[in-house]
Amino acid sequence: MSEEEGFLRGIDYEDPLVRYRGERISYTLKKLSGRDLQLDENFLIDTYYIHYLPMPIPKTKEDVPKGKEIMYRFIDMMLNSPLVEENRNYSMVNSAVSMALSVSYVQNLIEELERIKRTSQSQEERQMAEQILNGLMKGSGGKQGQKQQQQQDSQQMEKLMKQVNDKALSKAIEDAESVRNLQKIIGGNGAGTGSILNFEGEIHEVLRLARNTEIKKILEFLSGMPRLGSFTKKRTTRFSRGELYGYEEGSDLERIVSSELALPEELFYIKLAESQLLLYQKRIKEVLGPIYLLLDKSGSMDGEKIIWAKAVALALYSRARRENRDFYIRFFDNIPYPLIKVPKNAKSKDVVKMIEYIGKIRGGGGTDISRSVISACEDIKEGHVKGVSEIILLTDGEDKIAETTVRRSLKEANSTLISVMIRGDNADLRRVSDQYLVVYKLDHEDLLKVVES
Repeated sequence: MSEEEGFLRGIDYEDPLVRYRGERISYTLKKLSGRDLQLDENFLIDTYYIHYLPMPIPKTKEDVPKGKEIMYRFIDMMLNSPLVEENRNYSMVNSAVSMALSVSYVQNLIEELERIKRTSQSQEERQMAEQILNGLMKGSGGKQGQKQQQQQDSQQMEKLMKQVNDKALSKAIEDAESVRNLQKIIGGNGAGTGSILNFEGEIHEVLRLARNTEIKKILEFLSGMPRLGSFTKKRTTRFSRGELYGYEEGSDLERIVSSELALPEELFYIKLAESQLLLYQKRIKEVLGPIYLLLDKSGSMDGEKIIWAKAVALALYSRARRENRDFYIRFFDNIPYPLIKVPKNAKSKDVVKMIEYIGKIRGGGGTDISRSVISACEDIKEGHVKGVSEIILLTDGEDKIAETTVRRSLKEANSTLISVMIRGDNADLRRVSDQYLVVYKLDHEDLLKVVES
């Protein structure tokens, strides 16, 4: 085995795509840690393909060059880990999840070893941690490798390596689960949903999001909803040259079922006169306009309410993406905040920015519902957003509504208002809304009620 190769069979370590994987992991680790770790690139490549391939096969221990034993031992531990095997259903041929697992595993492995080297009360343990770190670096080998081999053969070395491996792998699985939830909820990964958002190019940003406590809560909440990824809203219009939807009676000869032409002439004309001919029912799908969400971030929304409302926002975006619609969101308290747009053909970096923005928003301030609705109507009238016919408002506020002004603004914008009242009631808002929902439990059922409205 060449020292320029890794530890897995069937991998061409000189292939440009394979090298790219290693370079991408190295780059991402640098972005996350703020320093160049100088790790062996083939080791990084192997950590990726362990998760990505359906059945990675290691080379034999006898093929391992001197100085590479520590890397080989970690690869072997990963290959034999029940956690890796259980997670393979999600990581296999999924480049984003495999990348997240690789980056998170290596980062946590290095950080745990550096922590032991820095803080352990045992000098022997500190020395072993340093030996392991050296064994993962570029160019490790020779006499140093022989020394490492002696250490590796000891029970203490084996115990320490297993300890840091298990800890790093456990954290990596947790990070990858959040990335997978993000990919599933935001991009869709079921049949008929189109291509998923890969996130691989922005994996360092995605991992930062996955480790954000509030985003993690939202993703965990949404991931437990089996119906979320399957709901889509479809509107159809009758059209003689549309898709076949069924059968009906009528007199439109352009849509006549061919069997009717075999009827006796008299019977045919009687059925024609009485509009009882069997016809194909044909329809075409209507193009749905953008989703526009106004989300209250006032002080009373802080805590459980704002987390649930943010989950609604991501669920609505998920629906917009599946239905090939633009998505707009504007937070408000006593003033409206900047409008955020995610177009239907958005790149993954745009989606990541939106989620990051949503995660940073905290509850605070007063409530001015009228001003927020009027701002949304102005967006529509002035052409900042196009094709919006419905404005969805999420609030818990009992603010006094300027009914006349709000109604006039909605009429001028040719829009309807769907209001979702969170644990409360607002009689003024009920009167100006075309649809008015009240939610109390803030659970999956309430969220689906809003998303499917």
